[in-house]
Amino acid sequence: MTLPELDPRAGFIKVSGRNADSWTMAATSPEALVAHVLRRCAIAPDPERVARFTRGASTPQAAATVAIDWALQAAPLPISPAQSRQDGWDDALKGWTGNLRSSGAGLHERMTWFWHNHFATSSDKIGNQAMLHRQQQLLRTHALGSFATLLRQMALDPAMLFYLDLAGSSIEAPNENFARELMELYTIGPGNYTEADVKSGALALAGYEVDYNTAAVTKKPDRSLGGEVVFLGRRGRLGVDDVIDVLLAHEATGAFVASKIYVHLVGVRPSPERAQQLGQLFRSGGYEIRPVVENIVRGEEFLGSRMNRPKSAIEWWVGAVRATEPFRADQDKDVNAWILNDLGQIPHRPPNAAGWPSGPKWLSADQFVTRAAYVRSVSWRMEPIKAAPGSDLVATTLARCSLHEVSGRTMNVLRDAALAVAGNADELTISRRLITAALLSPEFSLA
Repeated sequence: MTLPELDPRAGFIKVSGRNADSWTMAATSPEALVAHVLRRCAIAPDPERVARFTRGASTPQAAATVAIDWALQAAPLPISPAQSRQDGWDDALKGWTGNLRSSGAGLHERMTWFWHNHFATSSDKIGNQAMLHRQQQLLRTHALGSFATLLRQMALDPAMLFYLDLAGSSIEAPNENFARELMELYTIGPGNYTEADVKSGALALAGYEVDYNTAAVTKKPDRSLGGEVVFLGRRGRLGVDDVIDVLLAHEATGAFVASKIYVHLVGVRPSPERAQQLGQLFRSGGYEIRPVVENIVRGEEFLGSRMNRPKSAIEWWVGAVRATEPFRADQDKDVNAWILNDLGQIPHRPPNAAGWPSGPKWLSADQFVTRAAYVRSVSWRMEPIKAAPGSDLVATTLARCSLHEVSGRTMNVLRDAALAVAGNADELTISRRLITAALLSPEFSLA
């Protein structure tokens, strides 16, 4: 097999080095920007959608705008039926992973996942799939809608009440877990409340019970607050609505929550000035989520912040599924998502109330080994890679993985992987070597 030199018109140029020729991107291409938009505004890029959005684009920025417009307007995906299976992989959970890897998943699906991590609850403690299914529907309903409404409903969500021990809490024995996380994780953030506020909040929120079988939430007056408390400066006989009112009126809530959205979509923390700007936009807009999200993804910093954070397991897996599909006609078309359990990011199973952390955890040796085993197990089922017209197998493989910005070292590894078996292996074997090298590359590990 002969590997022709890559066509510079495809975006790659040859750079002579001291030891070997290197291949790298000539400049930021439309494909690179569109792939970036879809990594952040969907869950992972779809190579066919990348090609569609860049076809005929006058500039890279114009192509990116088309991708952003699509992501913002993409229709919400439906939730799967709430039906449990004996193996624990219920239809709702299987449907969620199906939505995450759907080519139609846009910002609505991305933000549904974001809110699941923001309001993290775990089936390991709750153990009631019907409650978790109900909670997922709540997240879907308000993913790009009203944060104020979502917050109010999450405060009385049966799965949340069980997870943070508010179910059964009483004024005689108030549980402080939910009151603390409500402030620290969900609204005003650390440093903006005192232990006295936690205790007062726990008293104000006490008195609810949840029927484990029907998920019905009931307020028990004899277990609820009968006197006054002081919560974040407000005195009175407070209940859950009063607590939420105080938190939504707090000047820290807008900037804290908007900054978390910014970090999720841009990959870095906003400057203090940008955080305040977003917080003001959030609060003045009645805590509507969509305007904040749109402001972020249309901001000048969004397109410039590429590949600056590790992909989470979900993001990597969805991209890997896209790259290894379609499968050959004689192979099972079902995609097993249990690998997410091995990778440590299966829906409804966050490690704690703070959700899954971002950062170097997703670049660990354990992640690499598990990902390598997964690629090895599925790559033999895929259709062999066919070189695109005017290109070669390496460039075609990169396009299939939606990798349009790679280092010279990665390019050389891919070319060496192909040359090592050239003339001595069939198309599928060569394709497996290339796809494995691409999916385990540093660039594919970054969002």
